[in-house]
Amino acid sequence: MNSTQAREIPIEKILENLGCMPTKSNENESWYLSPFRIEKTASFKLNRTLNRFFDHGEQKGGNAIDFVIFKFGFSVSEALSYLEKFDSFFSFQKQVFESPVNVESNIKIEKVIEVQHLALIQYLRSRKILKFHNENNLKEVHYTINDKKYFAIGFENRSGGFELRSKYAKLCIGKKDVSLISNQSKIIRIFEGFFDYLSFMQISGDKRLEQSDYLILNSTALLIKNLVHLKEYKKIELYLDNDHTGGKYTAIILEQFPYSLDLRKTYNKHKDLNEWLTKGE
Repeated sequence: MNSTQAREIPIEKILENLGCMPTKSNENESWYLSPFRIEKTASFKLNRTLNRFFDHGEQKGGNAIDFVIFKFGFSVSEALSYLEKFDSFFSFQKQVFESPVNVESNIKIEKVIEVQHLALIQYLRSRKILKFHNENNLKEVHYTINDKKYFAIGFENRSGGFELRSKYAKLCIGKKDVSLISNQSKIIRIFEGFFDYLSFMQISGDKRLEQSDYLILNSTALLIKNLVHLKEYKKIELYLDNDHTGGKYTAIILEQFPYSLDLRKTYNKHKDLNEWLTKGE
């Protein structure tokens, strides 16, 4: 294990292993009684989005390596050795696919559950997706490739396949297809990928906006054969990427449906809606 890997271990997981539970929490941070001393009022703050801590009593803070050094008086090498026991987190990080791979013949879904693994929650938080528990299409997918076990965030498409994403994995299991979230509306919002859809829902706050349907393309190549379905809608909002491909397919829709709205100007300084959410305006 190297320092880069160790710094990304969720401090929340380390604290849980030590028997420390938060006294209060919100979407971004948690407060604990200090693990460094005895106290009655919580002064240890954990920013779960950044995966950083700060102890106000000790005036110390940092990442996972810093935490175990402060806690146990370890050297850096001793801290790395201690953190190796959190190997279940790194089974998540070891799934590296730099490009799409042909694994149809040797890939198998083992189980599909609600998102609960801390590494996956940390990944969602790193992309500023904090409200995801009510997304029915979003799952934690455990799968094997050549008998090696992996897991990732999965977003189900219309054909029962899953778009899989993690920090190191990007692939599809099953048939490639769009994802359609129908609320029996005459308004539809279109996104290239499911993280852009999740970003939109994050920005929308507690409003589920059920007056709208949502089409997640999962691949812009799937747009053409689904154009016929857009005729059913009186209003079309487009949230495609700010690149050549996004511009091309936005133009196609605008040509066939002139009443469509190109809303990329909302995030015109960024590649897509999720990057806008992650990096800010």
